[in-house]
Amino acid sequence: HEHYRIPAMSKVLVVLIGILHFVASASAECLTDTDCMEGYGAGSTCLPSGQCSNPFIDGCLKRIDPKPEHSKRHCNSDDTDETNCRVSPFNYPEIRVHNQNWVVAIFFSWIIQVSLMELLDVPVTIGLGDDSMKSSFYYIENAMPYSKSSYAWDALQKANELGGNCLLTDEDCAHVIPDVWLGQQKKYDQEYADGQLDYLGGNGQVGKVGWYIPKFTARRHPFSITHMGLSQDRHRLAEVFKRPTTWADYCHEVSASNCSSPDEVAASYPLEANMGKYFGDGFIGHFRATEENNCTGAANNDTCTGHIVGAPCSWSTFLESQAYWNNIALASSGNLVNRGYTYSEMIQIWNAANATKSDVMMWWYEPDALLEQYKSSDAEFTKVYLPSPSLQCLEARAAPDDRCDTNPIVRLGDEDGSCDNHPHVTKKAIARSLRDSALMESAEDQSPAYSFIRNFAIDDLEISTILQHFVANGGTGYAAREAVCAWIANNTDALQSFIPPNHPRVFQSRDDNGEAVSVVARFVAGLALVYVLVSSAITFKKRKAAVFVYSQVQFIFVVLFGLFLVAIGAVLYAFEPNDTICMLRVWLVSLGYTFELVPLIIKVTALNRVMSASRRMRRVKINLTQLYSSVLALSGIVAVYLIVWTAVDPSKVTEVVRLEDDSVTITSQYGCRSESGYWRTAFNLWDGILVLWCSTLAFQSRNTKEEFNESKSLGMMIYSHFVFSILRMIVSEIFEEDVYTNSLANSYLLSLDIIVGVTVYLLPKMVMPSHSVRSVKKLQTGTLSTATREMEEETKRTPSSMPSYHSTFSTHSQENSNSNHFSVEDSSESSVHHWTKSCDSDKPISSSSLAGPRKVKFKTDVDNNELQEKLMQKDKELEALKLVVREMVVGSALGGGEDNKSSDNGSGCGHT
Repeated sequence: HEHYRIPAMSKVLVVLIGILHFVASASAECLTDTDCMEGYGAGSTCLPSGQCSNPFIDGCLKRIDPKPEHSKRHCNSDDTDETNCRVSPFNYPEIRVHNQNWVVAIFFSWIIQVSLMELLDVPVTIGLGDDSMKSSFYYIENAMPYSKSSYAWDALQKANELGGNCLLTDEDCAHVIPDVWLGQQKKYDQEYADGQLDYLGGNGQVGKVGWYIPKFTARRHPFSITHMGLSQDRHRLAEVFKRPTTWADYCHEVSASNCSSPDEVAASYPLEANMGKYFGDGFIGHFRATEENNCTGAANNDTCTGHIVGAPCSWSTFLESQAYWNNIALASSGNLVNRGYTYSEMIQIWNAANATKSDVMMWWYEPDALLEQYKSSDAEFTKVYLPSPSLQCLEARAAPDDRCDTNPIVRLGDEDGSCDNHPHVTKKAIARSLRDSALMESAEDQSPAYSFIRNFAIDDLEISTILQHFVANGGTGYAAREAVCAWIANNTDALQSFIPPNHPRVFQSRDDNGEAVSVVARFVAGLALVYVLVSSAITFKKRKAAVFVYSQVQFIFVVLFGLFLVAIGAVLYAFEPNDTICMLRVWLVSLGYTFELVPLIIKVTALNRVMSASRRMRRVKINLTQLYSSVLALSGIVAVYLIVWTAVDPSKVTEVVRLEDDSVTITSQYGCRSESGYWRTAFNLWDGILVLWCSTLAFQSRNTKEEFNESKSLGMMIYSHFVFSILRMIVSEIFEEDVYTNSLANSYLLSLDIIVGVTVYLLPKMVMPSHSVRSVKKLQTGTLSTATREMEEETKRTPSSMPSYHSTFSTHSQENSNSNHFSVEDSSESSVHHWTKSCDSDKPISSSSLAGPRKVKFKTDVDNNELQEKLMQKDKELEALKLVVREMVVGSALGGGEDNKSSDNGSGCGHT
């Protein structure tokens, strides 16, 4: 301050006094933790700065009301470790509450924070951007900082832009403004119309704003309690209501010694941090008439004003408009855009007025701690009455943005809006994103925060109780925390009424991997695995037996390999998962069923082609190399899909929570899941396609002659796969969220599927006699044809109502014989008709040339002819089928796929 003339010696003294004052004021609050415990109780420690820490850093209720259910608080994003907090098992999103810049608003924000974090396990931070940590109830220091903003509407918009996740930005971001006064009516109406706000419900408080004077001023100057008295005399106002002086201005402009020596006002020259204070330790304050109070002279006669302490323009203040339009010569002289003062400056000025008993008028509000502090004293706040409010006046008020305009004319607004303020219920503003995120959450993850904040309300009497506690204990940051915490502990029942139904939730972690049912599942899966290995060994040992040769032993080994993979997958399903096991399950089961079912599809398809060709008297030649190539090709496609799945979005161990039927208990389990569910959907779809494809082919081949293929056993095996596949789908749907039961059920079903499949398909083959292919061919020669046996059975089933119709059969075959002979007798005529078919010619031969003719008695020749035609047709079809199947199966097994030569000349008399 170059314009101040301070003697050199005085400058030195001022510096020395300042240093001494700094040393005194910066003296340590503590030297040991014991000092803090004695002053603040258990939990407070001595910080390196010499100040005692916040004793509520690890929780409010556990200190005030130590019950078993009151443990450490929930951690939030301000915490770097778990020293003073615990990690909640619930996955609730973090909430950020704007603390605003007055005491009651801070109390509101702290009550919301403590209630949500300690009663409902919801993480909550307080403040905006970089001041968030220091504003928290749990901040390590006993500070109580005011926000840089009164109403952070932009912070609510930012939360909406980020979908409610304020952790994604360092910019100002908030979900809740807890204390919105009537002066913001137009602003929050606009925000609500723009879709930025969800709800503007009351917070229980009835707010009153207006002009106030100390009781001693009202006694001295009764005229000052109404607008009519205030509007009478400009000069009197300028004389009575002088302007406050900062500590630095007092030393530079008023003190005779420039505060180099103490006087009745200032004990010393202020430190840099105290330069702008109007009241503080070592300075009781000072009021003086400045040039603005000077009414002498024509120029000043109509412009001089008394002083009134104005609030920040962001508050619900209409002071300039009320003073101007009601012709009251009072004006504020602060440094803000509307010439108002900050919250702390306003408190200092009132304290200075009380200390010096200087007359002062100030815009203020209630409820507030300052009113409680001076209640029942001679400096008690006394209301000044302005013109009565009306709806017309309220609608004509200047908008919040206009009140902060740099143009004083704009700030004045309309004359119709210059009435007094009326009591009103203050509100809380909630960002739309908080509601939207709550609605989008699943029942298991749904946070109680939105409903709690929406229901939250505290009336004036309760607020007054907190304020009285705060003031009585010194009005410090510690006193504020103690007041809030004590109220919460004494009013938990009231807070419970704000909690939504089915909250707070009860969390339980389920780990049943050591239970008996899990052990049995592992045993069954291991049994299935051993069963496959034993079956493989027996199959290999009997690989040259006719039953395995005719069944294509190569295919059986491929099927067994697939079942082996599935069996390992069943074992893994019975164990506690990790990231490796999760992906191995998918690989083993998917590839296993592919290796098992694709050969079955190809084999059944080939048999169906054989049957279709035999009906048309055609031969079908099967290329085994092509069949194996098909298996490998489809398996390769599945493998590529699994590789992509593993690389892009692998199945990993994921915590899965499930809400139990009581709607309160949350059960946590760990199961295997990918971020996208489409991967597993495609996996299940492929499994379903294979099983359905197999089942369809098996159904189509249900009437194929069992003598020539294994359609019955294949069909039974495929149908069992179909049933178990359906069961697995049902289990996956029913127990989608119960991942433990889901995995265990899949293990059992996979194991049983393997055991049933092997038993149905392979067990009969393994227990059959090990005849060679050549011995079986020899036994097949000369046997009675299947068609003949069918006709024989058909004849025997002829109803007894036809006594004249009877038949007898006799059959004679020789290994090298190539003729069949039938003898038919008609009992009514005592005649016998013989029919013989020769493979050398189509000419009938006499029955005498046959060793044992086959005789059938008919009533008429027509029946005889009909039977002959049917027998011939049946023999032709079956002999063609036998030849084709034999060449496909036996030829490929013995001759490497070469065609076997046959004496068949088209008449159906080849191998019999």
